[in-house]
Amino acid sequence: MLEVNIRNPHDKQLFADAFRQKTNANNVYMCIGTDKVFSDSLGPRVGTLLNLQMSSPLFVYGLCDQNITAENLCESYDFIRTMHPDSKIVVVDAGVGEEMQLGKVQLCDGGILPGAATNKNLPQIGDVGIVGIVAERGMADFYTLNSSKDKLVGEVAQFIADAILYAEKANSAAV
Repeated sequence: MLEVNIRNPHDKQLFADAFRQKTNANNVYMCIGTDKVFSDSLGPRVGTLLNLQMSSPLFVYGLCDQNITAENLCESYDFIRTMHPDSKIVVVDAGVGEEMQLGKVQLCDGGILPGAATNKNLPQIGDVGIVGIVAERGMADFYTLNSSKDKLVGEVAQFIADAILYAEKANSAAV
């Protein structure tokens, strides 16, 4: 697993390069979360940013107006697997960590275990996982509403989207 800090200017390139090595030009993005909770809105924000900023078409599921949550996660994942059987599924989700991890982004092989932060019992999904640490451990912080949390989630989402778009551009050029 690679963990980078969004505030380190060199980490975006490091993250994009590592992401590119784990993926190819045939990626599908599954962005998990809901825009109804600041901390949990990371996935849909990334999905929406990808849709708004991409120069070539990408398959992105989970947007601010079309959330993938615990209620529809398994059905959505099965649909994506069926529609894109030869694609790598990149899962993007919010995560919790220690205070010193806030603003860090993790890149992992084998997808992720969504809902772990809120004690949900969901299956591991995806081929590659991207987790942005946007709240401290504990349910209370995950559901806290404040403008600094909204700002942090926005910054982490932009970091992830920028790195993905850079890697996608490089992957497309290599084909």
